[in-house]
Amino acid sequence: MPRLLIGNDFNEDRVSIVDAKRNKTAWWSQRLLWFAQDDDVLVTAVPPDEAYLEYVTGLTGTRRSSLRVVVPPPGELGVGVLSADRLADEEFLGQLRAAIGDRPVERIVPLHPDASVAGLARALHTEDALPGCGFLSQGGGRLANSKPAFRALAAGVGAPLPAGGVCASRSEAQRVIGELVDAGYPVILKHEFRTGGRGNEILSPVAGVAPVGAPRAVVVPDRAALRGYLERRWDWLSSHGQSPVVAERYFPGSRAVFAEFALTDGGVAAAGQGEMMSAPLAAAQIVPIPGLHPDAAAELDRGGRRISAALHAMGYRGMLSADAVVTPDGAVLFTEYNGRITGSTPVYRIIGERVVGADYAETRVLLDRDGWPVPSFRAAVDRVAAAGLAYDPVERTGVVFTMPYNPGNGTIRYCVVAESPEAARERSRTVHGLFTAVAT
Repeated sequence: MPRLLIGNDFNEDRVSIVDAKRNKTAWWSQRLLWFAQDDDVLVTAVPPDEAYLEYVTGLTGTRRSSLRVVVPPPGELGVGVLSADRLADEEFLGQLRAAIGDRPVERIVPLHPDASVAGLARALHTEDALPGCGFLSQGGGRLANSKPAFRALAAGVGAPLPAGGVCASRSEAQRVIGELVDAGYPVILKHEFRTGGRGNEILSPVAGVAPVGAPRAVVVPDRAALRGYLERRWDWLSSHGQSPVVAERYFPGSRAVFAEFALTDGGVAAAGQGEMMSAPLAAAQIVPIPGLHPDAAAELDRGGRRISAALHAMGYRGMLSADAVVTPDGAVLFTEYNGRITGSTPVYRIIGERVVGADYAETRVLLDRDGWPVPSFRAAVDRVAAAGLAYDPVERTGVVFTMPYNPGNGTIRYCVVAESPEAARERSRTVHGLFTAVAT
């Protein structure tokens, strides 16, 4: 039986939608290709990069010839976004039914748990193949990705949180932020849905706080300066008052970590852990987390399970990333969750477990980095191979390209599989030097 893989993405993140519409590449959603198995039917916003699809299936062992790819006609937002109107298009539905044929759909796997996917399941009469269909049909995907909803749920189950609160108004933000700034603490503000740190800003009562996980840090030495800042930035932070804003204490020098869980009808199971690195926005991740104290690792798992169990009880099914910081004094504080297939999921779940092997977390380190300027995907593959750095399935080390070439900025994302964090970083530096003449 085929599975139906849906290459949609996080439609609540309007910044990503604008970028995808402009670039017309649906680049980020092509991580879907890693999950393809024999006989699957893939729904993508644009035809996938065929050279990259061949590359991925060559590593996973999936038969490329067995896959069917269906691309809906352009929608209201163009071709760069697999929007709800495209998934409901009658011409597309006819093509999709033809691709599936008389085979029963084993499972529907979306990148993002959007209500439009539940609508597609209804149109195909395959609701039973979409775990958590009822939850998604009522907009549950928004709840599973909302930062304010996260704080309420995490507080309710007793997961440790940074001091702060959810601010539904500018006056409430003035109070919550003011209390933290008065105590001498920097504060991070978070838009409800924007991802990758792009909806964050850091406020500090003193200069010198580096913006890690946000584009910038703003000095607000007193309540008057804070009032002026909110007058200028509240509309941006709150989408003109449509979304509450999270304000919480920011910990300079902390480590950003995550624990992902698989939520199925059978319960909650740990899936993978890693550390995110930002400069100042998300730029790399390393799996598993190097040098994490056992007590911190246990708290990350324990709190993540509590959060996952609460969403599971509500009816959410799919992947959930519980994100946290490990403060300089070793405390683990949870900061948000992401109820979707994240950029980390294919790294540990497919490249780690399926390509490297089930023991990858004990024997290897995976360093996934974004932003390597290259002329093209083929040029990057050839140059890495010529340097003797391509992934070797016998040695189980080398470079794997986690994403295709991004024509929007002329870069590619890759993962170094190595024996240690030090070896991974050294090989990554070597990779970045292979195209020294390519402009960024």
